[in-house]
Amino acid sequence: MRDNRIRHLWLFLLASDFFAVVAAYYATLFVRFHSEWGERFFTVLNRSLGVRETGDVGEVLELFYYARAPRIILFLSLTLFVIYALRNLYSGRRFIRPQPLAWNVVLSNAAALALFYAYFYLRRNVFHPRSFFATLLFLNCFFCVGFRVWMDSLLSWARERFGIDRWRTVVAGRGREADFICGLIETIHPHGLEVVQRLHRQKGETTESFLASMEVAPKEQQADMLICAEQDLNVAHVILVLELAQKLGIPVKILTNELEVVVDQGGMRADRIHGVPLVHFDVPPRDWQVRRISRILTLLFGVLTLVALAPLLALIALVVRLTSKGPVFFVQERIGVNREPFMMYKFRTMRHRADELQAQVEEFNESGEGLFKIKRDPRVTPVGRFLRRFSMDELPQLVNVLLGRMVFVGPRPLPRRDFENYYEEWHYSRHGGMPGLTCLWQVSGRSDLDFHNMCILDVYYLRNQSWVLDVKILLRTVWVVLFGKGAY
Repeated sequence: MRDNRIRHLWLFLLASDFFAVVAAYYATLFVRFHSEWGERFFTVLNRSLGVRETGDVGEVLELFYYARAPRIILFLSLTLFVIYALRNLYSGRRFIRPQPLAWNVVLSNAAALALFYAYFYLRRNVFHPRSFFATLLFLNCFFCVGFRVWMDSLLSWARERFGIDRWRTVVAGRGREADFICGLIETIHPHGLEVVQRLHRQKGETTESFLASMEVAPKEQQADMLICAEQDLNVAHVILVLELAQKLGIPVKILTNELEVVVDQGGMRADRIHGVPLVHFDVPPRDWQVRRISRILTLLFGVLTLVALAPLLALIALVVRLTSKGPVFFVQERIGVNREPFMMYKFRTMRHRADELQAQVEEFNESGEGLFKIKRDPRVTPVGRFLRRFSMDELPQLVNVLLGRMVFVGPRPLPRRDFENYYEEWHYSRHGGMPGLTCLWQVSGRSDLDFHNMCILDVYYLRNQSWVLDVKILLRTVWVVLFGKGAY
């Protein structure tokens, strides 16, 4: 590995976006308060929108916006940074094909404007002229795109002139898709990528031999990234490639239709090469400080959530107790990280001792191998069916979060019955991280997806885990819970 790589490319984009907000802010101040045509424009705009005139408080507004500039710019920037991240505008080297920059920037600024307007409305704020923020974010779209294009050109020049941030890439695979990937990288050098070796799978060469060559080549070339474009690999082979990349400590992109569920049902964006998804997998973080900070934030958020939901939890417990015989809580052994068992808590949704009738309803399983799910399970109570529809039976798992056995986002822990029915060795890869209250599988169809695709989504999440992905899943969880899709 070389030391002249830019490991955190997003920092340069973050700086670019910050200066874009600063430029847009002061440009809006100039247009609004220091140009005659700008003042006339705002006056006409305010009258046409039926909002209050600001001419009599113009000097007050001007002084306010200059004095509070640092705070307002920081607030604007933080809001936009989060939205940009959710729109994959800080995706680093996740994509090799050009992404729709201007479109994503426009949508992000429109979303930010909607949030600010909602904030002003809820706070009954009549001091800030709405046209000021609309103009600011309108101008920010142009500054953001312009600054990003300039930053990209600057980085490209630095790579060419000084040889910095060149990511040595090994491409493995045959066929027109692999040829296209090599041609694309050699033509535009996306984010500093350059092909240093191409591995061709020879006719008659075994998969094991081909995978072995993929381990040797990146070591010899001191590669920074591996791209596997061999489409004959099954999911078990894909997992071996992921383990190889993790062992080498480099990210990997895999071109295969076997991961179609990640894009189609999972909603994760990926490059498409001749219609086939090229899915990116990062190097899992190993920094203990990152894990410690994550644990502290999880604990803090868990305590706040549990306190906020305490009245609802008490109400649900009372309803469960009054409507059916048996305990309020259902306690069951689940298999968590590193295949370690733990006791998980849920509100009881079935008749008392329903687990003893498992063998009698096994033949009605609708999820195939690995999972047990029945849409109309006769053991579920009417109240339990309602709780399951809106996932309210899962709320006691917040206790598991506080105990350090679970996190908010992670692979769902399965009962021992399901764990013992794994039918492929690679399925156990889903136990490589802490189990969670929600996961990518639950927001991608939940019980409507089979066990095989659930494991694929879990593996994708564990290899690409980040705060951005966690926030996306949590936001999608709210939507799924409200509409009860795939819950039974």
